[in-house]
Amino acid sequence: MAQVAELLEASYMQRWARVVTTPNFTVERFGRSIASHMLDAGFSSEHLHGLIRRHNTSAHGVMLADICEDLHAELTRSPPRSFEVLLAFRRKPTLAHGIPGDWLQGRAVTGWLTAHGFDTSDVRASVGILLSVEARDGTGAAQAAREISDRFAARARIALGKPLERLPWLWVAGDPQRVRHASESRGVRVKELDREGRIFSVTPSDSLDAAIELLAHLDESSPPAAIAGGWGAIEGLLADPGDRATAADNLAVLVACSFPRAELTALSYRAAEADAAVAAQLAGLASNRERSRATAQLILQNQFPTMQAWADKAAVARVRKLLQDPSSELTTIKEAIAEAFHRLYRQRNLILHGGRLNSVALKASLRTVARLAGAGIDRITHGRYVQAARPLELVARADLSIALINRQTAVSCVDLLEPV
Repeated sequence: MAQVAELLEASYMQRWARVVTTPNFTVERFGRSIASHMLDAGFSSEHLHGLIRRHNTSAHGVMLADICEDLHAELTRSPPRSFEVLLAFRRKPTLAHGIPGDWLQGRAVTGWLTAHGFDTSDVRASVGILLSVEARDGTGAAQAAREISDRFAARARIALGKPLERLPWLWVAGDPQRVRHASESRGVRVKELDREGRIFSVTPSDSLDAAIELLAHLDESSPPAAIAGGWGAIEGLLADPGDRATAADNLAVLVACSFPRAELTALSYRAAEADAAVAAQLAGLASNRERSRATAQLILQNQFPTMQAWADKAAVARVRKLLQDPSSELTTIKEAIAEAFHRLYRQRNLILHGGRLNSVALKASLRTVARLAGAGIDRITHGRYVQAARPLELVARADLSIALINRQTAVSCVDLLEPV
């Protein structure tokens, strides 16, 4: 396996550059494959996003082979290298052995910042640590330093009984701007809690409340805690007592059924910005559900305006493909999402039953499922508070909707989770 991995690593992007010139590939698999490869190689998502956007600005279209060659060149010219990152504290931690001798103290902190071109006007630090991390770009270095800092904070909490007073920024030598120290959100959102005024609800706790508390770990906690808490939330709401893994498939079908309306809602607002006639047609529609149905009709009737942004063009193509064969496409989407959730379940088992806290797939699993899990639990929350539907009842409704929808009723793809 090591030999095969080494062979593939050397020319992975160049192989894709050849494949995309043939008809025997799918764009979705291509996108997942090259993005995963670059992220697993150590590039930050922000850096990768910037590389891709350079191609999206072309008036002649996005040439996939050119993207592959560009990313291959980036892998070659940006190898992992050492970065120096400053982590500073407002107050000195009270340590049994005192402050280590290699820490920066007092003016040495501001001296380091000044020497590296950073503004020090609002920096009030008593001590600081210079962390040496390996990364391919500055954003990745900040992420690596943030993980080390969070480990320090966890140790201090259980060793000293109080938090570390860290400054809210990190400084990466060689980068012009400081970065926020706060842990990065993985994008887990359950907006239904706000829409239904439930954030500060004091009603008696139930399984949904407990699941949401566990789900919060999926957003910002360390990878092992995030996976354990995230799967706990999913399993607690959606698992069959005889087969806990079924929770992955059950959540996947909810996410798949919520996809069409989410995509069409976003497109409706983009189209209204691009075309005055479409804006007038959509202006009188009171809900996103109605806007989505109207947008679907425009796409089916080939009356949807030509979008300028390549991301919007791709979204229109995805929706048109779905509307032409909704049951089959929704099943494909569901299976792809279920695969990601099953991976999360396997990682959870490795952590809790195998004691494996450093699996190579931890971060990749979180990167894939965090937003999807939030979207699924959001639909469960809506079902509970708006429709008085139990989670598994909602799953049964979703399964039936996918089985029954067809090309003649394709516009109903925006109503897959609605009661009959």
